Amino acid sequence: MSQSAADVVQGIYDAFGRGDVPAILAALDENVDWRVPENLPHGGDRRGRDGVGAFFQGIGENWDGLAVDIEHTVSSDERVVVLARIHGKLRATGEETGYTAAHAWTILEGTPVRFDEYVNAPLTLPAARAT
Repeated sequence: MSQSAADVVQGIYDAFGRGDVPAILAALDENVDWRVPENLPHGGDRRGRDGVGAFFQGIGENWDGLAVDIEHTVSSDERVVVLARIHGKLRATGEETGYTAAHAWTILEGTPVRFDEYVNAPLTLPAARAT
């Protein structure tokens, strides 16, 4: 029996919580489309597993102890929306801060092919650096 779309996505959040980026990347489609707003320090549009790997590198460069607390999940056959609170210590300022987000996942045949993050971030967060 195959996993539901919600179970696939939950597995990715579980891997993030363990700091297991290789497991996250292995779960994604090799051409995944990954979109994070540029008003976040680790934001930007990425393509493919290598691009998503660079996204997680950006998290490590900009945050200490970034955590995702899932507040609610809604799913259908191919779409999963996660409402979350993201928080950690911003390296640029040393400040504990965070934001709320909606993560929209598209899952095809059990594999994430698209991730879109929509945020309500404080204006004090530094924007992404051009890469």
